Amino acid sequence: MKGLLAIGEGIFFFYVLICLLVLNMIHFGNILFVDMPYEEPMTVTSSSPTAFLFLFGLGGVCFLYIRYFMGRSGYRRLKIVLWGSLFAFNTFGSGFSLLMSYGLMLNHREVIYLILATVMSLVLTIQAIMKYYEWK
Repeated sequence: MKGLLAIGEGIFFFYVLICLLVLNMIHFGNILFVDMPYEEPMTVTSSSPTAFLFLFGLGGVCFLYIRYFMGRSGYRRLKIVLWGSLFAFNTFGSGFSLLMSYGLMLNHREVIYLILATVMSLVLTIQAIMKYYEWK
C-alpha cells in the first residue's frame, strides 16, 4: 500500500509540474514571440471560469497536500523540498512574466490569471518553508 501511495504522489507531482511548465511556457512564449503587430498572444484557456476553477482547485489540493504530508521524517523533508522548489520557481517565473508583459497588450483575464498564479505559488512556497522549519 505504501508503494502505491508513493507512486500516486509521484504522478501528482509530475502532473502539477507539467501544468506549471505549460503555464510558464505560454507566458514566456508571449513575451518572446509577440513582437509584430499582426501576431496575437497565446491564451491559457478560452474560458475564464474554467481557468480560475482549475487554478483554485489545483492550488487548494496542493495546499491541503502540503499541510498534511505523511511518511517518515526524511521522506517528508524530501517531498517538502521538492514541492517548495517547484512553487518557488513558479513564483519567480510567473512574477517575471508578469513584470515583462506589463507593456504588452494582454487580455485582462490573462493578467488576472497570472497574478493569481503568482500569489498562489507564493503562498504555497511560504507554506512549504514553514513546514520545513516545523519538522526540523
